[in-house]
Amino acid sequence: MAEQRENNNDEPEIQDYHPEATWSSDFEVLKAMIFADIKGDTQQERLESFYVTQADKYDSYRHRMLHGRYPMIKAMPAPKGGVWVDMGGGTGSNLEYYGSGLNRWGRVVVLDLCPSLVETAKKRVNTKGWGDIVDVVLGDACDVNCEGLPASGTVDVVTFSYALTMIPDWKGAIRNAYRMLKPGGHIAVCDFTVLDEQWTGMGALWTWIFSNDHVHLNPEHIPTLCSAFEKVNLGTGFGHFPYVPLLTCPYYYFIGKKVQDECPI
Repeated sequence: MAEQRENNNDEPEIQDYHPEATWSSDFEVLKAMIFADIKGDTQQERLESFYVTQADKYDSYRHRMLHGRYPMIKAMPAPKGGVWVDMGGGTGSNLEYYGSGLNRWGRVVVLDLCPSLVETAKKRVNTKGWGDIVDVVLGDACDVNCEGLPASGTVDVVTFSYALTMIPDWKGAIRNAYRMLKPGGHIAVCDFTVLDEQWTGMGALWTWIFSNDHVHLNPEHIPTLCSAFEKVNLGTGFGHFPYVPLLTCPYYYFIGKKVQDECPI
């Protein structure tokens, strides 16, 4: 069922996205994750080799392990007629949280470096009839000259949803987001992290496990975001993974406001 928040003062209705999963689809995703033959000379080639066999099943499994997405979407501003850029937006599943209310945005750009995820996002946009407001762009989140990204100082909200940990030059991606944001615009980020309140050794364990899939947990993400933006909202929590009931991994979501002309990082 869709979990919605009450619409007050023209706030958008946010529905928690629950794509249908089956034992079969979960098995295919787990097989792809565990036995993936990750190869390639570039980040794009490595991403594609990992996701190409699971792109069409990506959401049905991962929505149960990416616990920071829903609270991030709920907490981030959504100005009517605004411009939203979802960096590392994958299959475009973040758009689903708005449902039929997505048209409150004037323009939405979903950018990802992985061709198979971009194709899945394009299919979603076509199926939903969102083509008038949504552009799906194949490109690098660090590339200030990426064709399809809005001009500097024209964007209201930039999101990174479980993307920073997969971007080698993650500070470069934050600087690119800063460049696009209007004065007073907002960044919204959620991701896995490492927290002091974890059990002894769990931080090192999760860091090692994720690194095998080129996901790099980094305790510097939160303090760096707090230094670059004025903190509006910061939350942390622990989330389970499908079929792993006893272990939880920490995650965070951060909302920050651009208050300086130049990015300080």
